[in-house]
Amino acid sequence: MNPAALLSALRPLDGGPRLTADLVVDDAPSMELWTQAVHDLRTALDQAPFDDVRVHTIDSSAPGELRLDATPEPTPGHQALLVFSDCVGPAWQDGRAVELLERRGRSCATAVLHPLPPPLRHRAAVPLAPFRWRAARPGTPTAWLECLLRPGSLEAAAGLRAESAVPLLPLDDEGAVEGWARLVAGPTSGWYDGEGIPSGAGTGVWADLAPPAPSTEPAALIRTLEDLAGPVPVRLAALLAVSPLVTVELLRALRRDLLPGTAGTDGAVAEVFYSGLLVRAPERDRDAGGQRAHVLRDGAAGLLTERLTRSDAGRALELAGTILPPAVWVRGGGPLPSVTPARSPRRVRRDGPPLSVRGVAPPRNQHFVGREELLRTIRAALVRPDGDGLCVLHGIAGVGKTTTAREYAHRYGDDYDFVWWCRAADDQSLALSLDRLGQALSVPGPRDGRGSVDAVLDRLRTGRVDRGWLLVLDNAGSPEKLFEYLPLDAGHILVTSRHTRWAERTEHPLRVGPLDRDESRALLRESADWLTDEEADAVAGRAGNLPPLLIQLGRSLAQRRLSVTDHLEGFDRLCAELLLRGGPAEYDVRLAAVWKEAVAELGETDPAAAELLRVLISLGTGPVSFELLSAVTGPGPGPDDAGPDGVLHDKIGLDLALRRLADEALAVVDRDVVETHPALHTVMRATVMGPNERAAAERSALALLSAALPKDPIDPADPADPVARARIAEIAHRLDLPAALREPPETTGALVLAVIEHHAAVGDAEVAARQARAALAVWSRSLGPDDPALLAFRAHAERVPA
Repeated sequence: MNPAALLSALRPLDGGPRLTADLVVDDAPSMELWTQAVHDLRTALDQAPFDDVRVHTIDSSAPGELRLDATPEPTPGHQALLVFSDCVGPAWQDGRAVELLERRGRSCATAVLHPLPPPLRHRAAVPLAPFRWRAARPGTPTAWLECLLRPGSLEAAAGLRAESAVPLLPLDDEGAVEGWARLVAGPTSGWYDGEGIPSGAGTGVWADLAPPAPSTEPAALIRTLEDLAGPVPVRLAALLAVSPLVTVELLRALRRDLLPGTAGTDGAVAEVFYSGLLVRAPERDRDAGGQRAHVLRDGAAGLLTERLTRSDAGRALELAGTILPPAVWVRGGGPLPSVTPARSPRRVRRDGPPLSVRGVAPPRNQHFVGREELLRTIRAALVRPDGDGLCVLHGIAGVGKTTTAREYAHRYGDDYDFVWWCRAADDQSLALSLDRLGQALSVPGPRDGRGSVDAVLDRLRTGRVDRGWLLVLDNAGSPEKLFEYLPLDAGHILVTSRHTRWAERTEHPLRVGPLDRDESRALLRESADWLTDEEADAVAGRAGNLPPLLIQLGRSLAQRRLSVTDHLEGFDRLCAELLLRGGPAEYDVRLAAVWKEAVAELGETDPAAAELLRVLISLGTGPVSFELLSAVTGPGPGPDDAGPDGVLHDKIGLDLALRRLADEALAVVDRDVVETHPALHTVMRATVMGPNERAAAERSALALLSAALPKDPIDPADPADPVARARIAEIAHRLDLPAALREPPETTGALVLAVIEHHAAVGDAEVAARQARAALAVWSRSLGPDDPALLAFRAHAERVPA
């Protein structure tokens, strides 16, 4: 937020008292990320509307009692105290900082200004809980505010109590700061709701709720960072592994220059900084030119380096050489980037025997169409002089990753000494494929075990070739166990996988999407060449342009027992049957089986993601905006949010669930929207979701749509509120009217009426009348004769004759 706006929010409100302000800045090492915010706050003090302003510093990392500079004894009712801290230092862990807040809270309106973004708030070393505060008069000291746990909160339900609490004001939440300012400076006060730190007598009961000490195991820290923050912060942490030490300047430069334009990078620096992977090294501050120096925790660099491509490592080393002083590299024992060019390709020994083998690849797919631009892009990625020879194709099951790789292998096969096709669903499958390659190359040694694989990889790196070789890793499982098997820089490696985590391992991840409409028409017409463009487009659209399903539908249409209209009207049933039979021989994928297995595993390992998937299915096909999905989220689930739609009420849980669906290729998640494939909808409804699950998911979807309704009436002719108009349009598009009418009118009546009024307002009077008549047919007996909803339904129904 704007620091000037923060401080001006504390100006005297409506005749309230003028205040003296104290800003207390925590100068602990962990606060290094926020030096610019501190500078902005201090600059804003020059224009602040206070009688007097004082700035103090404390160091929550230092031992001993925390004391402010000598100041006059505060006059109760006339002083505001803001402590700017991330609340992670030792003094917050052992209670000394809270004691300072309690002492000052007896005479000052006290609060903690907290810079950590929501995903990092769990790093605070103090228990946080939702509280309500109310002041009887302006300037009431915090200890004397009326304070209680927010009704309905988990803490209140657990019977916890607090004598008082110090408000915690997120730096990025202007509403919270303005609400607290009104609590402090206004002549009267209603309830102010926010997060707070329990204080006063009896706070020992909160000890069990304080965050536990984080693990110091590097592998556990990396896993936690990946689970909670996602791939971008992990990539950023891996880039640090090339440097002997780390500074905040280097951390920010790596994020800015090597991860530009990547969604979520704004918080990546903080995620890595607070991850526990960095350890202060004050003895190296002089080498770092006076900056605070950090090093990676013992054992972390090796684990992170495994996640780097050679090209990424080179670029990171080159950038670090421009940021860090030469003394860092001399003392650290690392190469000077100016001496060792970062971008020069790794030299590969070619003094072994010639690589002579007859390549193995599946037959060419005779039904392959299109993908010309994708094939050219694959070729360009693999032959780049500064690349590592790795290209990854990722996307949902059945989209055409394997057939594209097969086409590439056949189209460019003459440019290689040999092509070898590997099954790579897991490390055992890949090891078996490489072992067979070793037999074909006459590599000596045992024929099983890791020793055999290492011998094959060494031969690939050292064997003499004229044109190089191509390895295809098809249907690759998770990269964590497979990446070490890749002989990077020695040849070309093409990976196909549903797992989007592969995209983090290369500069050249290529997402394979459904066919475009021209390609879909061509595939349908291979079997049913009589289809018109309009008919082919209708069928392709319903099939989601998925190649194996298009082939099956084309063959079904070619039999002419069912017309195009029959196919479209009974599409879900027919599509489910075709998918259950398995894909055509040319596509080695059984879509229904793959998706059923993935969803079953999801239900066991991540129930929240499975719940979210069922809700997405109930919301229908097409992109669903994240704004709609997050309409009812909060900082965490409450005691009443443990039902089937609990994930929709948990902001962090929703984000993690979306990431899991994306990782498993069950949804495409962009920054603003999430989309599931139409064929997955068919499989879920027909073979995966039972009647009870379908009913529960429908109710969750309806509750979400109801909660997302704009609070105020919308005038569609008013261009001043495009967000609200877009929201109601999306709700109208997503509403399953039959499902809504199966619920009582007191549950979904307002939702149905809002959608009907939207249709009428935008000129779809016939649609509005038809839906109103449907509502009257079901609900007329449940609504009283004078019920406003009944009268509204009748008014819309009568505008257009039936």
